[in-house]
Amino acid sequence: MAVERLDRSTLYGTVSSARTGFYKTQWNRLKPYFFGMCSAQKKALSLLLILLSVLMSGSVHSSALVSINDLENRIRHPANLLILDVRPRVSYMLGHVPGAHNVWRPAFQADENDYPYSGMRASEQKLSRLLSRLGATSTTEIILYDDQQGMDAARLWWLLKLYGHDQVSILNGGLTAWEKQKKKLNFKSPNPPKRSNYQFTGEPHPQWLAELEQVKSIQKKENAILVDVRDLNEYSGLTRKSGAHRRGRIPGSLWFEYKLTVNANGFLDREQLSRLFHTAGITPDKEIILYCQSGVRSAHTLFVLTEILGYKKIRNYDGSWIEWSWIKELPTIKGPPEKPNKPQKS
Repeated sequence: MAVERLDRSTLYGTVSSARTGFYKTQWNRLKPYFFGMCSAQKKALSLLLILLSVLMSGSVHSSALVSINDLENRIRHPANLLILDVRPRVSYMLGHVPGAHNVWRPAFQADENDYPYSGMRASEQKLSRLLSRLGATSTTEIILYDDQQGMDAARLWWLLKLYGHDQVSILNGGLTAWEKQKKKLNFKSPNPPKRSNYQFTGEPHPQWLAELEQVKSIQKKENAILVDVRDLNEYSGLTRKSGAHRRGRIPGSLWFEYKLTVNANGFLDREQLSRLFHTAGITPDKEIILYCQSGVRSAHTLFVLTEILGYKKIRNYDGSWIEWSWIKELPTIKGPPEKPNKPQKS
């Protein structure tokens, strides 16, 4: 496939260094005048510089993404803030962002007896109980991070948005970027918060959820695609992760590995991401259903497409390969991609 042959160094480029140079140049020019201005003039100039940086930069701009510096500043004023470290407990105890509470997958997955297979989403009631224990309210700003390039954070982000919590975002680059910038780590849990009575009151996003019947029918629709974001060995049926019941993939699904959208610093910028998806034939005019092993990696891709690229017609198949492979009557196929994507000529 074309996505396999893309030159990653070309994709990542040097946007960050160029952007930094732009900021420094503008500041050096304006600094002599800045300190002689009144507060209103300073505010206007600051807004202008922000606008210029957006126009000049190819970086990621999304209200659902938080930078390292933004989080560090927010920690200094933590009122109505909840930081969640979405990793196993042992990883959390080896060092975490100051003030972060720990949650891991069992806390936001369905209970064992809810489904005959694993990995399904927790109910709205279970998520409400979790947020109540964490002292959250419907207006709490929730910032999520992990050390897996946003994969697990995106799963919880998707669930919170699905049920209707408005102020939730992901730390760009996660704990890896936090440590890379030599930011402070804590090794003890913060004090338990005062329990609340959490209720989802924001805008729910049921349009981001795909159920089994929708996956079955998408192949019959025009201008609609099913996208498998697992690695190539899983897609081809060479390997089977724990929890899946068969090897292979859903017939007719396109392969696009979710990891292509990130690098060591976090998400690629909007221009790079747009080029990647368009090259793979994943365009905003199409109706798109994403799946992986259990709806985790596909939630990550949904985050990219909705929050960074602004796609509207996109769903995450929560049951994903675990559910599909469990149902023996459903067809599966193995082997390399059937129709390799070719780069579009401009």
